[in-house]
Amino acid sequence: MYSDAIKSFKNGKPVLIFDNEEREGETDIVIPSQYMTKDFVRIMRKDGGGLICTTIREEDANLLNMPYIEDLYKQSLNMDKSILDASDMKYDKNSTFSITINSRDTFTGISDIDRATTIRQFAEFVGNIRKQGLTSSDFGKQFRTPGHVHLLIATEGYFSRRKGHTEFSTYMMEQSGLIPSATIVETLDDNGKSMIREKAENYAIEHGYGYVTGTEILEHWRDSS
Repeated sequence: MYSDAIKSFKNGKPVLIFDNEEREGETDIVIPSQYMTKDFVRIMRKDGGGLICTTIREEDANLLNMPYIEDLYKQSLNMDKSILDASDMKYDKNSTFSITINSRDTFTGISDIDRATTIRQFAEFVGNIRKQGLTSSDFGKQFRTPGHVHLLIATEGYFSRRKGHTEFSTYMMEQSGLIPSATIVETLDDNGKSMIREKAENYAIEHGYGYVTGTEILEHWRDSS
């Protein structure tokens, strides 16, 4: 339920978010970036199994001149531009991928400890962008690219333009009064496919995690708009 998910996030606990059957039909494990630990990274890579990504609002990304990776490729990729044609994407019109980063305090960047460090520091940075007037120069002093944490940019206006896990998770961080950055991972199954909704929901119950659907989140967003 929506209210239970908010309580879980406020307490730094994971919540599973299912988008809907008409989109990806996938469930992501979602954790507030500011509460990331090495144990949570381990849970995400072992129990989730998909790509671990960390979000930032588009308005915050713009303050850092942080690009969508697609735009970078359009500007500089010295290949036939047909590779950038996403018209056959099955679930959306575009992705939200941005750059990849490592904290400068990490070693290789890929270990559970290193990724947790990068994610926590990123969340802290995001929380201070406006408070301290931080810039891309400040960002470069603390992080390097390429790295092992994939950044996703949550579309400004949230669900008026896109209804993906990037937007659902970031919106829920804001609604929970937390730094607007979530870390997410798709739940995969051993059969080579994404974990079906029923199995993901049972996993949430078994581990005492919250579970909420995109439909519930959209209903709250429309009611509060």
